[in-house]
Amino acid sequence: MKKFFNKLLLVFIAGTVITSCKKITDDINVNPNQPAQVSTGYMFTSALQFLGGTAGGNATTNINSAAGELYSQYLAETYYTNESRFALAQYDYQTYYTGPLLDLKTVIETNTNPDTKDKVTTTAFGSNASQIAAARILRAFIFLTITDRWGDIPYSQVLQGKTNFTPKFDAQKDIYTDLFKELTEAQAQFDGNIGNDILFDGSAIKWKHWANSLRAVMALRLSKVDPATGSSEFKKAVADGLMTSNDENATYKYLTEQNNENPFFGNYRSRYDYAVSGIVVDNLSANADPRLPIYARKTADSTYVGLPYATAGDDLDGYSIGNRNLGQKLFNPGNISQISARYSNQNSPTTWTSYAQILFAQAEAAHLGWIPGGDATAATFYTQGVTASLEQNGFTGSDVTTYLAKPGVVFNSATAVEQIITQKWLANYLGNGWESWAEYRRTGFPKLLDPVPTALNTDKHIPRRQQYPQSENDLNKANYNEVIARQGPDALSTHVWWDK
Repeated sequence: MKKFFNKLLLVFIAGTVITSCKKITDDINVNPNQPAQVSTGYMFTSALQFLGGTAGGNATTNINSAAGELYSQYLAETYYTNESRFALAQYDYQTYYTGPLLDLKTVIETNTNPDTKDKVTTTAFGSNASQIAAARILRAFIFLTITDRWGDIPYSQVLQGKTNFTPKFDAQKDIYTDLFKELTEAQAQFDGNIGNDILFDGSAIKWKHWANSLRAVMALRLSKVDPATGSSEFKKAVADGLMTSNDENATYKYLTEQNNENPFFGNYRSRYDYAVSGIVVDNLSANADPRLPIYARKTADSTYVGLPYATAGDDLDGYSIGNRNLGQKLFNPGNISQISARYSNQNSPTTWTSYAQILFAQAEAAHLGWIPGGDATAATFYTQGVTASLEQNGFTGSDVTTYLAKPGVVFNSATAVEQIITQKWLANYLGNGWESWAEYRRTGFPKLLDPVPTALNTDKHIPRRQQYPQSENDLNKANYNEVIARQGPDALSTHVWWDK
């Protein structure tokens, strides 16, 4: 009997030790600083902050990237002039995939998976359908940005983890076809507002209108390569509902704290790399545009002077941008204009897609005959677009009336596309430079400095695309060779599909 009890005691002790070890091991493998369940609201916010350049996005992946603003010649470089002279050919898109696109994939999967879609960490931010819809729209916006920068890109086979480390490059035409589908389906998917939304404060109608407005933007990209599809898609977007006011602008709001501040404020903290370009000042000055003091600061001589684009070498010695005392908000001007406080304060917002931009899109569509009314309707949308931009910058009443009456501003059907695109470019100042660069490639407007005499690329022209990251050549060689054979040389001068 004694032996029996001794054996029983050993079994009990062993079981206790095993259970305790398992408990200790489980505890060790739990990160107390990481939630057990994915918060879809957090992941969605992370994706938005990346695009704003405040959550791991580098200087060329945020939407109002200095590189995009330089390609569009809103800014000129004051010291390091490589980007404005196109010396930097390769830009890396990998962080788009490993950052916001992966976050959005997680949002969609978490709201789809039966094991997670009903958890409070998911449902606290809105219905499954609405969260999925917003994630699809933001994902489409990101892919549109990537494909318009590089052309054919990895799309249908990406984000598959270890099952596919070498995704193929999809043709841009096929990507556009799928993005039209994605945006159309997503805008119809909402069944309520969403939470934790720092772009539209959760408004489903604003998300829907942004999706449809992006479809209109994409449709106009096809004006040269496939106008029949462009016209058809534009009509569908209008029917589903475009932006209706400046209150629906897709505006990213920076904060008065260093971890989420306007990037130009951060640059002006010590570097002063960027001045307003001469072409911006010249365009605004030509028509006594009231936006000039809103876009630029006065020089020491109380005038507005832009730095000639791509000034380099010894020629830069004649220009001084001055400096700022950010703590006391004091400005010490030089002989060229800094970016205004309105566009470079710590919490200055940036608008990725504006109501004005979409009004100008409708003006061009009417001029092309894609929507009814011809040039009479085009003139109306054009005037409304100029007005919306002025109002976005704080002008109303007589300021608007006076500007619209300027001979250089009054709509002229003979120069309609140039006027529309130039005013769209002015309205998009320091908003989404990649968009303005795409519109320049599509239309040739506004009249930028091109070729650039001091450029360091082979043909000295504004790039038509950006080169793929070196990692594609190193790690995805077969697919890289295939896309080069189809699209053309991996060079700045190669045109993307819609750029004809």
